[in-house]
Amino acid sequence: MSFITIVLFLACPLLIFAVGGLFFKRRRYPLALLAVMMGIVAAVVGGINGFHEMKAQVVSEYSEELDAEYKAALIKKYQQAEDILRDVSFSKPDQKKIDNALNLLHDFDSDSIAEKMAVDCPDAAVLKTYAKAMREVSTYDGHMTNLNVLENKDLQQFAAELPDNYNGVLADKIVPFKRLIIGMENEAKKQAASDATNAEKHKKSMEEGKYGNLRPGDPEDKITAAMGKPERVNASSTKEGDIKQYVFQHNGKSIYVYTKDGVVTEIR
Repeated sequence: MSFITIVLFLACPLLIFAVGGLFFKRRRYPLALLAVMMGIVAAVVGGINGFHEMKAQVVSEYSEELDAEYKAALIKKYQQAEDILRDVSFSKPDQKKIDNALNLLHDFDSDSIAEKMAVDCPDAAVLKTYAKAMREVSTYDGHMTNLNVLENKDLQQFAAELPDNYNGVLADKIVPFKRLIIGMENEAKKQAASDATNAEKHKKSMEEGKYGNLRPGDPEDKITAAMGKPERVNASSTKEGDIKQYVFQHNGKSIYVYTKDGVVTEIR
């Protein structure tokens, strides 16, 4: 109870009643009655003020209790999302698990909540970005290629948003993930540049009537320059090495180019 409430509810009425008693002794009854009424009014005002203060205190304590429960719930969601993402595999990510993790981290979209939970859940934003990136990876059902990464701008953005030199929760998964996505994107860019160069070389060879200017012993990266873009490539790994079959169509005929460990071995 505040000082003002104590004065209004106790001190003022007692003082006024005392003054009223003096008036009553001196038979000044109107003034005594007035003092009694003023004392009652002061007591009522003090009582009302005290009630509102007590009500505000109860509401404040209740709000703090609810706030503590909400914080505990957020911490639990954060930990559950962390556990889910820890078990998600890059080679074949489970889309449902990732969506569940994103739902658990949904509350942290609010800047005020993220700031309020910064001590207990410091890496919520990073986990959410990582989950979004893994959500993109999951759409390829375990068969994501360098070209897929190059074409997926959302995945590139999420990977770029992951902090450099990150050392927080799931750093052992997030740091290699960021490096891998950036590496795959760079490899795809190199391959695209190489494909463009080979396409230009093939165009020139065709103009010069040199289609298929390829011999056993040539390096594998010369194939598309000499033959153009293949219809398909069949690959297999054996005890003898990595074997590939490039299939081309030219003037209604099928042409097969075989390689072993990156070197042309046969042309049919």
